[in-house]
Amino acid sequence: MKEKHVLADASSLISLTSSCLLDSLKFFHDKFGVRFFIPQSVEYESVTRPLSLNVKIHRFSALRIQKMINDGIIHVVEENLEKETRELMKTGNSVFYARGKPLNIFHKGEMEMIALAHKLDMGSLLMDERTTRILIEEPDALRTHLQHEFKTNILINRKNLSKFLSGLDHMDVVRSTELIYLAYKNGFFGNYGEIEPESAAAALYKLKYSGCAISFKELEEYEKLIQ
Repeated sequence: MKEKHVLADASSLISLTSSCLLDSLKFFHDKFGVRFFIPQSVEYESVTRPLSLNVKIHRFSALRIQKMINDGIIHVVEENLEKETRELMKTGNSVFYARGKPLNIFHKGEMEMIALAHKLDMGSLLMDERTTRILIEEPDALRTHLQHEFKTNILINRKNLSKFLSGLDHMDVVRSTELIYLAYKNGFFGNYGEIEPESAAAALYKLKYSGCAISFKELEEYEKLIQ
């Protein structure tokens, strides 16, 4: 991560809580002064909604995230970004075309994240959601993925792509797996003693099965780095 201010999305928070690794945020906060920010839509998706529905399987994760907010480790940003979010959705959903029609593959929550990143001039974005992350990092790779998914040729509107990516060239997008690997390198698993490397590797696999979009090949590369 480039900065001490990190904007996090719901997918990363859910992956971390489902893997019992949410304390990594406190680790970075206490050791390096990192502050994590979320828009109100992420608070609603990861805390307010699951608590209001009283679905017990999701309640503990929501309460853990709520505690991070109460403790000042996660900060909820109250910004009215309706206009900016609509514009980003319109542009983002006009980047890829299949059979002459635009693909509506981006949702309001994801676009609000990007709008807030623009607004706050954030340099680091913690995001496990695959589509938006790949669009920012490797739009042509996303095109290839979409072609496999829809089994047809996908065209890119380069003008809309350039408009969408404007101002995001400095953005450092990290997944929860990269966050935990960085935590491992800085001693997060230090109290595991001789099984520290094995514990870190196991944590990365757990994140994959908790929703983080990462391939087995990438996990194998992490294992080599850890060992």
